[in-house]
Amino acid sequence: MAALEEAFGEVIQRQITDDASFTKWKASAARREVVAFVTRLNNSCVNKPNLSIDAAPLQIRKLMDALRAIAKGCDQYLPTPGEARRYGSPMFRDWHAWLVTTAPGLLASLGSDSAELAARLAASFGDRTRIDYGTGHEAAFVVFLLGCFKLQLINDDAIDSGAVVCGCFAEYVRTCRVVQRCFGLEPAGSKGVWALDDYQLLPFLFGCSQLADEEHGFGDEDTGLLTVNAVALSQRSMFYECLAFVDEQTGQTPLDVAAPILFNLTMQPWRVNARRLLRLFDEEVLGQKPVVQHMLFGELLRADWDSNTGPSEESERLMRMKAVMDAANRKLGIG
Repeated sequence: MAALEEAFGEVIQRQITDDASFTKWKASAARREVVAFVTRLNNSCVNKPNLSIDAAPLQIRKLMDALRAIAKGCDQYLPTPGEARRYGSPMFRDWHAWLVTTAPGLLASLGSDSAELAARLAASFGDRTRIDYGTGHEAAFVVFLLGCFKLQLINDDAIDSGAVVCGCFAEYVRTCRVVQRCFGLEPAGSKGVWALDDYQLLPFLFGCSQLADEEHGFGDEDTGLLTVNAVALSQRSMFYECLAFVDEQTGQTPLDVAAPILFNLTMQPWRVNARRLLRLFDEEVLGQKPVVQHMLFGELLRADWDSNTGPSEESERLMRMKAVMDAANRKLGIG
């Protein structure tokens, strides 16, 4: 993060620095805005498959191309066999420095000269100091997309048609997988907490919504194994893509042992899963100081807790929707 602040310190800063600012963040319009945007993204992808780059709208295609260029950049910084390392490869630091300098040019191809947006893109792929990646970086990419919307690089139709989630966000996750595999990034605090995936949360949420009205129950409770080929189904949903990744990482270990919460999700109705995961994102990502203390603030996401700025009408509407979802969870007895 330090390199980011050195390069972009005039336009972005960390503002959650102590318990007092964290308490203000939890009740802030900024947090509500992020939750509202994730809720909108989640609603947009219900029953919609992953979107190929060829079928994506022009601006989404450009974003997907930029993400592919970021993944391709790893080839210039491949770890040296046998290099000294305690956790991830030190070559990640060099790659991330490349990303910081490359991000403005990638965004220029989209028609943006926003230094803050470039900083948010670079912040979405891990921490160069700790050589790790976690759900805070995933949340940083959500704020990057929110910034793209505010700067009119993506429009309402791109969001509500599902193109942003099923095209751009799905490509972002694939790019993260390339980076994670290449440099062996350390999971940033998530390992063993949710037993979903060492790194990600939101592709499980969006992936469940993509499957909202499809049959569930493809985990074998006797063997703890899947009864579907997740790789073959990966174009259908990010959930299957995530399953394939977890299966790759865990080898022969039965899924109910390697990732018990994930195994349980395969047995539950998809809409129920989506409600649970949306709440998990709000409470266990945005509601946790070790995660959000690294969040960046600027003009596109303001540290508004010392002002009287309230949430927008759209934010209030979506927060009411979330309250209804939480009430439904309680009625169903879903934790």
